[in-house]
Parts: sequence; structure tokens; C-alpha cells
Amino acid sequence: FGVMTALYLREYAKQGRLVSIIRISVNNLAGVPSIVYGVFGLGFFAYILGGTIDQMFFAERLPNPTFGTGGLLWSSLTLALLTVPVVVVATEEALAAVPRSMREGSLACGASKWQTIRYIVLPRAMPGIMTGLILAMARGAGEVAPLMLVGVVKLAPELPIDGFFPFIHLERSFMHLGFHIYDVGFQSRNSEAGKPMVFVTTLLLVCLIALMNMWAIFVRNRLKRKYMGSQF
Repeated sequence: FGVMTALYLREYAKQGRLVSIIRISVNNLAGVPSIVYGVFGLGFFAYILGGTIDQMFFAERLPNPTFGTGGLLWSSLTLALLTVPVVVVATEEALAAVPRSMREGSLACGASKWQTIRYIVLPRAMPGIMTGLILAMARGAGEVAPLMLVGVVKLAPELPIDGFFPFIHLERSFMHLGFHIYDVGFQSRNSEAGKPMVFVTTLLLVCLIALMNMWAIFVRNRLKRKYMGSQF
């Protein structure tokens, strides 16, 4: 969604005051503290959307909420809102870096606007787009504050993924490495005894984020070599 939004703003939208206001808003959203997204996710996704779903499809379970409380689905959507502005900003910069002469040359050869974007602009902007995805992924993977409001628990009685249909239960709460570090290191009665667990969990979280970033950087570098080499 972030890439599609940036593509529309840069290539299709008529540049004017409205587009400028949207860009300023997106830039502001990229700097909003993550806890604000957590409060918004709790109020809008869990209470409003989740409460509506419960009244329509799970009325027999009320007053015990099914989707009207924190869960995997609302946490995912909250993190999506958190990371989309970063992707939009980075993608717009990558699209703007593609020379205008390449667009004009493609159009002069008879290609349509969408063909020009698909075969000329997007491939050469892909390394920059991947950079935005890496930044967004790194930010989302390390966030704990919004998840504490919309789904993370200290001990989940049931995992969101199990062997029973539908296999992925979006309404269930889940555990998170970052929250585990916070709970063991700062909320336990004997923090000294929990230090080894904190260090191991921290190392595991850092390694997971590093592996995801290394994979994304590898893909970005391959795309960069492929399309930068094709320009000569």
C-alpha cells in the first residue's frame, strides 16, 4: 500500500495544494511516536471495528469480546499503519531519482504510461524502494509500545497458530520478544535472576532483525547491480 500510494502521488496525481498537504501529512505521520499508533489501534481497530464485528457475528459470546479486544489482526494493522509512512516517503524519493529523460524516451518509443512505469521506472527505483522497506521493517520489528495495547500478553494461553482449523486465529493474543525483555528485566521481583534470560532474549531479537535486514539488503543489492548495469 505504501508503494502504491507513492506511485500514485508521484506519477498520476495532479501536483497541487492537495498533494502537497498529503505529502506533509505523510511526513508528519512518519515521525509520530509509536505509542500514539497503539492508542489509535486500540480505540479504532479493537473497540470500534472489533466491537462491530462482535455484535454482528459473535453476539452469542458477548459480553466476552472475540475481536473487540487486542489480538494478532489488530496488532498487524497497527504496525502496518506505523510503517506505511516510511515506505511512502522512501518510495517517492526513489521514483523522483529516476531521470525524466528515461520516461520521455520510453513514451517516445510508443509505450504507454503504465508500461513506462512498469518496465522503466519501477525497476530502476526498486533499490530505493527496498531501502524504504528495510527501514520500515527494522522499525516495526523493534516496536513494543503499540503492541502492548493491542495484543501482546505476558503468557498466551493459546498460540495464534496451531493445528486446528482455521490454523491462524487472528483474534488471539500473542507473545513478543521485546515485551518479554521488558517484563523479565523490569517487572519481575528478582531482576538479577532474570538477567541471563534478558540477555539471551535480546540476542535472539537482535539476530532475527539482523537476518531480516541482511536478506532485504541482499535483494536490494542484486536489483541495484542488475538495473544499474543495464543502463550502460
